Amino acid sequence: MCGIFGFALKNTVNVHEAVNLLEILEREKSEKEKNPLGGYGAGVAFLALNGEVKVSKAGKTSSSPARKLYELVENEPTRVLIGHVRFPIPEFMQTSGFKETAQPYLARCLSPNLTVVSVHNGKVANYKQLKEKLKHRHFFESEKVEFIDSEVIPHLFEELTLEKPSANKDNALARLFSLLEGEGNTAAILQLNSSNKLLHLFHKGKTRGLTVWTNDHGEIIFCSRENVVQKTLFGTLIAKEGFRKIFGAGFREDKAWKHSFRIEGFL
Repeated sequence: MCGIFGFALKNTVNVHEAVNLLEILEREKSEKEKNPLGGYGAGVAFLALNGEVKVSKAGKTSSSPARKLYELVENEPTRVLIGHVRFPIPEFMQTSGFKETAQPYLARCLSPNLTVVSVHNGKVANYKQLKEKLKHRHFFESEKVEFIDSEVIPHLFEELTLEKPSANKDNALARLFSLLEGEGNTAAILQLNSSNKLLHLFHKGKTRGLTVWTNDHGEIIFCSRENVVQKTLFGTLIAKEGFRKIFGAGFREDKAWKHSFRIEGFL
């Protein structure tokens, strides 16, 4: 059970600022929790100013995966980023030393014009069944070690996005939301193609938490823990740029919510 963070902003932020937040987030643990949110992997996916999607990840290390990530990733300016810190469920604990099992996961299997990137907290209870029902051939990064439940999300979303509108009146996010089973799942999904550039967020059931802020400029900041954001540059941005909270779910607070944000203006 992990932690997620991300943003879409009008002004650039250096990637290292986001990784600094992940280093705090991976150690975060409330009095009610047995384990921290991370410590077994960390990663970011961000849009470079030339539009390229860049992904950098680190598996478990002897110290901090987020600190290792800080050393690996170029400190580029970006306006759009999603990040993840990993604490795997017991059945995947043996995979934690590999960057291939860390998130984010990227899907670009069906069209060169569509890229889907996601970060996820929770357990997709029916991930094997969903993988078997995929209609097209996909490349799964985590299969180099062991297929991880979270990686089904971007690939399933990729297929749902490209299905003809007549196939189902509901949009891809609503369909994904209804298909995922388990006690709790929350995720951020970047959908990038020629016609749509979107950040999708959802929370379903009981998770490690999610708070989402936006403002009148359409900017977005989200994180598994509100208190972690307030300790960083992003807490200052929330105070100065008129952000307001539009969704909040605490640790194991049972809530259902989903929303899609257009982010063309931040690319």
